[in-house]
Amino acid sequence: MLENNSIGMEPVSLDTATGPIKYTLKSDLLFHYVMQKSTKALMGLVGALKGIKPEDIKSIEILNPIELNANLKETVMDLKLMMNSGEILNIEIQTYFDKNWEKRSILYLCRAFDSIKQGEDYTKLKPTTHFCITDKDLLSGEPEFYSQHMLLNVKTHVPYTKLIGLNMLQLNHIELATDEDEENNLVYWAKLFNATTWEEFKALAENRPEVREVGDMVLTLNTDNQAAEILEGQRRYREMLATARAEGVQETEEKYEKIIADKDATIAAEVAQKEAALNTVARLQAEIERLKSNSSET
Repeated sequence: MLENNSIGMEPVSLDTATGPIKYTLKSDLLFHYVMQKSTKALMGLVGALKGIKPEDIKSIEILNPIELNANLKETVMDLKLMMNSGEILNIEIQTYFDKNWEKRSILYLCRAFDSIKQGEDYTKLKPTTHFCITDKDLLSGEPEFYSQHMLLNVKTHVPYTKLIGLNMLQLNHIELATDEDEENNLVYWAKLFNATTWEEFKALAENRPEVREVGDMVLTLNTDNQAAEILEGQRRYREMLATARAEGVQETEEKYEKIIADKDATIAAEVAQKEAALNTVARLQAEIERLKSNSSET
């Protein structure tokens, strides 16, 4: 743990902490660091995501541990795990809207699944699931609190394989949680991620030693000058990337807006001309039929 660099500050305590939490569990860097330090909390979260009891998880290995004092700006913050069964899990915190998230999530899933070296037997490939924890509506269609996706036959709905899957926990749709989600503690964990004050967090941590341990670490990281500086730098970097993407999209849209508008106008004019020509032909045909009818009558 980082040393507290807050000169003159009283020792921090979760019991006395009040007010807003600046860096919550939705900070991917903080989440990664805290979860690798608290095995019991990590097992609790994984158990909730997989719908199993934490005690059924015999062991869990973190394949990409991080250190806060490293240069983490360009590091992927996904938490990559391997369970005792050999199953690979990839947990991602996504709090910025990304138009390309669907493609990126598939890429992350495939990269995690590709766990063998060149020339190794394909039987060594491990079941792999990518979990996305988000507070944004990243998928089209009706929102869900917890959705599970896999390759399957579109007619019979029989899975093509159970080796890969992509699950999403949408923190902004707790109201859509099912009884099963509640029983699996997914709602509890969603509330932890959404906790924005120490009062909320402490209430959720009551009688939960593993969550209390997480709360202590979150508090330390929020009050330690060095850690807070690292977290703020990482937050600004993520914000900068999101802003740059948004500005790039807006610039492109503005650049081609007039071109598209002109093209639409040209197409509309051509359609109108064709419709007018068809109307003229129809009128001529009607006039010809009328003249033929009059001629036959005389």
